[in-house]
Amino acid sequence: MTRLKLHLVERADFHKYYDPATGMFIPGADAPSVGERVTVEVIFQGGPRVLLHGAVLWRRTTGDARARPGAGVGIDGAEKSKVRYLLGYVRGGLIDVRERRRLPVRLRVAYSGVRGRRVNFTRDLNEEGAFVRTAEMLDLGATTLLLVSPPGGDYKPFEVHATITRQHTDGGDRGVGVRFDFRDETERSRWSAFVHKLESDYLDGRLADDVLL
Repeated sequence: MTRLKLHLVERADFHKYYDPATGMFIPGADAPSVGERVTVEVIFQGGPRVLLHGAVLWRRTTGDARARPGAGVGIDGAEKSKVRYLLGYVRGGLIDVRERRRLPVRLRVAYSGVRGRRVNFTRDLNEEGAFVRTAEMLDLGATTLLLVSPPGGDYKPFEVHATITRQHTDGGDRGVGVRFDFRDETERSRWSAFVHKLESDYLDGRLADDVLL
């Protein structure tokens, strides 16, 4: 898949290239063909590096002297959590103060499903819960034990008990929302410290591609 890069010096520059109604403009002389699937790598100077997936909606060639050449990319609906987090980062806080921020990272998760042990990945997470992508829905209110693997594979997976609080069955972003059920404050504090470290690595651009997908 073609990868396009968008380098941003200031946070506010993001709004020059992204419009929720029309998508994202990526400058460049060699724009991909209309309809081509692409990955957009958004890189903030001194900040996070985010991968967004979508398709080229239109392209502008170097032959037009009145406008900058490049491609207009429609970002996939499944990337909403990443875009929401990005907008909060650019703004300097959450868009909706009633909503807890969700860190858009892809971590391996093992758990017990209806048909036995399953391995899938998170779409996003925070100190209180996560969204786990899965084709096999778990019942609302059901409880399970998640084994969440930190990035890099060098650390033992976290064991976190959880309750299924939400199902999402529409489109390609199927999965369940879970609420963590910590057994004590030590377990809660350990998970919170992990999330804070993960977010620090995310904001400093230190996470590998497989965590950002």
